[in-house]
Amino acid sequence: MTDNSPRPPAGGPAWPLATAPPPPPRGRPLISVVVILVGSALLGLGGGALWSAVAPRVVYKVFSLKPPTAYAVNPETSAFIAADGWYCFIALVGGAIIGLLSYLFAVRRYGPAPMVAVVIGSTAAGLLAQWFGHLLSGGPGFDRVLAASKLGEVLHAPIALGSHGALAFWPLAAAVVAGGLELISYLRGRHQAGYGRVPMPGVYYDQPPAPGQPGSGGWPGQPR
Repeated sequence: MTDNSPRPPAGGPAWPLATAPPPPPRGRPLISVVVILVGSALLGLGGGALWSAVAPRVVYKVFSLKPPTAYAVNPETSAFIAADGWYCFIALVGGAIIGLLSYLFAVRRYGPAPMVAVVIGSTAAGLLAQWFGHLLSGGPGFDRVLAASKLGEVLHAPIALGSHGALAFWPLAAAVVAGGLELISYLRGRHQAGYGRVPMPGVYYDQPPAPGQPGSGGWPGQPR
């Protein structure tokens, strides 16, 4: 009678060999880095435009012309803090968008180079948002406007970032989102790999136990 039961391979353990995915074309990681940097810069400019549109501005009143001097109408106004608060909110959202899109289209495919671009691009986005928001709110020409103003005229000051530590919210949010998704993907892969090593019923995927140990007595299907 012919024994057709599965037998161990002659060369050793029969663990299934996972085939490595083919490496991506060499130019694509570089392209992804460039796209991340350019996209982050554009998003930073958009964030600066949004910041200039929604952040409250401090109201000043001209008190003297020689030299041109203006004082805040309400010294206890919360506009200074509110401008920083709006910037931080925009930075968190913008950084999260950079991290999410970069992970989906680059980081999970091409590895660490796009991740470095995420940090550099989001940092540049924060600087561009600060500069562009100040520019659109009239920052560079405010001194000329003040010099040409009349006594008692009311002016709206350009927005400015009071705490430069808020710039860190852009790269922080981007790195947390992209890095967190990468970590979740890694842990999920390890979890699935652990389940993939469970042997099929009736088939050994490792060397048989030594004689005298529990479970010895031959491979499945062999007479014991």
